[in-house]
Amino acid sequence: MDAQLESPLSRRLAEDGFCRIPGALDDRLVGRLRELAARRLATAREEHLLRYAHHGSLLPLTVDDDPMPDVLTSSALRDAFRRLGFTDPRWISGYVIAKPPGSPGLWWHQDWWAWGHPRSYVPQPTQIFCMLYLEPTSRENGCLRVIPGTHRARHRLHDVLLEPHTAEIEAEEPGSVCHRAVPDEIDIEAEPGDLVIGDVRVIHATHANTTNSWRNAVDLLFTPDFSSLPEEFKAHYVRQMCLPPEGWWEDPGHPLAGSPLSGILPAYSGREAGPVEFCRRPRWPADPETAPVRPS
Repeated sequence: MDAQLESPLSRRLAEDGFCRIPGALDDRLVGRLRELAARRLATAREEHLLRYAHHGSLLPLTVDDDPMPDVLTSSALRDAFRRLGFTDPRWISGYVIAKPPGSPGLWWHQDWWAWGHPRSYVPQPTQIFCMLYLEPTSRENGCLRVIPGTHRARHRLHDVLLEPHTAEIEAEEPGSVCHRAVPDEIDIEAEPGDLVIGDVRVIHATHANTTNSWRNAVDLLFTPDFSSLPEEFKAHYVRQMCLPPEGWWEDPGHPLAGSPLSGILPAYSGREAGPVEFCRRPRWPADPETAPVRPS
C-alpha cells in the first residue's frame, strides 16, 4: 500500500478495518447487477438457500457473468482503490449474497484463512471484501455489523467463536455468543450503489432480515497489493474457483490476453510454492506485553 497516497478513507480502513464509499456505482450499473442477482437466484437450489440461511446465498460469479467485466474494470472500483492507496488490486472471487425475508442474522466471524502465516500480522490487508449493495440496507433487513479495530487487535470473541461457515456455527441459537450484541459493535447501513470495503480480518456479522423483502448484494474479494505478496500467496490466489483456469496469461491467443480485465486478474508464473497453511484462528503473541488487545 502506497503511504504517499494516504487519505482519510485509507486511514479509516487501516484503523477500523472497514470504510464506506457512498454512491460509488451509478444507477445503470446497479440495475445490471440487480438483474444478475435475479438470474442467479432464479436458478438457486432451495437446499442452498437453507444451508446458508444465516449468511445469505453464496452464489459464485465469474468473468463470464454479465456485467462482471464492466464492474471489475469500472471507474468506481478503480477510483476507490486509488483513494485507498492500493498499488496492485487483483480480483479473487465474487458472490451474490441475498438474505431472504425473515432470515436470521449472520454470526460473528472473520474471514481470514491464513493466521498461521506471518503475513497475517502486518498492518496492511492481504485480502479485502467489497460489498456492492443493491437495495437500501438497514438494521431491519440485515445490514452489516462490525467491531472496529479487530483486524489488528485481539478481542475476546477471537477466543470463543466457532469456526465460520460450518454446520456447528449454523446451529447456534440467536442468543449465543456467536450472535449476541457486543458494546463496541456498529451498524453499517448503506444505499444502492454504496461500496463497503473491509479487511477480511475484521470481526463482522449481520442483523436478521425482519422485513418481507430480499436484501441483495454482490460481494467481491480482492487482494489489494498482489505484486507485494509472498510467492505462496500468489500461487494460491491464481487457483481460485471463480477465476479462469490457471495459466491463461501464458496463452497470447486467450480472449483475456491484452483485455481490460487482464490487469485486474491475478497471474503468476513463478516457482511452484508450497501451500499456505489453512488456519482460521488468530495466533496473537502469547506475551500480554506485546499482544494488542481490544476491549470487549
